[in-house]
Amino acid sequence: MGALEELFENRDKLTNKQCAIADYIMSAPDEVAYMTLRELSQRVGASEVSILRMCHAVGLESFVELKKVLRQHNSQQLRRAAPPVFLSREEDRNLNDREVMLSAVCQDELHNLQEMMNGLDHEKLFACAQGLLEADEVAVFAHDASFLFAEYLAYRLNFLRIKSRSYKIGDSDSVQTALARLGKRDYVILLSFPPYHQPIVNLVNFCRYRGVRMMTITDSNESPAAVEDSSVFLCRTSARYYYNSQAATASFINILSSCIAHSLGARFDEILSQEREVGSFIFTDTNDEKKGSV
Repeated sequence: MGALEELFENRDKLTNKQCAIADYIMSAPDEVAYMTLRELSQRVGASEVSILRMCHAVGLESFVELKKVLRQHNSQQLRRAAPPVFLSREEDRNLNDREVMLSAVCQDELHNLQEMMNGLDHEKLFACAQGLLEADEVAVFAHDASFLFAEYLAYRLNFLRIKSRSYKIGDSDSVQTALARLGKRDYVILLSFPPYHQPIVNLVNFCRYRGVRMMTITDSNESPAAVEDSSVFLCRTSARYYYNSQAATASFINILSSCIAHSLGARFDEILSQEREVGSFIFTDTNDEKKGSV
């Protein structure tokens, strides 16, 4: 039995009002863990005193202690969603024929790409593209190896004149500074792949608290970053030799960038012209210029 289930095991000790509060907490522990007492009071339609009495009835000294239990529960759920499996099943890789093996690996990649493309919601994708264009700044958060793709996405967005920066979850100083600066006109993109990283839950809840728009690129709807408040796009990553083969992720970034370029219209041609002008200036051979002036 988990920490949360244990807490509310003896419901016969609670009043009807307290049971209603407990039911709400158990239905949304990830949200309540980051609410203030006042916010929960408004959400459940009960006084702050009623909530505190409910805490005391289940053996907790304070609302703060309740939130600690909820965060412990959320952490347990996260570990269950991300089993520490690195490679796929051995029998899936036990192919002596190299040609057959290579064909199977390619099929894995094609399957992931096809599944990502088939699952694209065009309206949602173009809505996100427009939201990114309207944002004051875009913060792209990722952890572990997926940070490489966060950097790639930020590079693509900056090329399209969308002010963007990538942040590696785990680098507490830069992430904290980025979160502190977030405003409602900013946009957050989350990349989250197995093994899922616990701080992503805290980051999601902070973005909810600030009212910042979010997009999530992940491998499963079970991902802790795949929340209702975010526009979620799935890029399957399972493959024969790796749990995170990111071909679909790279392809999705290119597709998203193409949607943004399309939304820019004539402005995209201006960007290309500016890039060509700068490139022509920087890469002009100065020796040729000198020869031309003689």
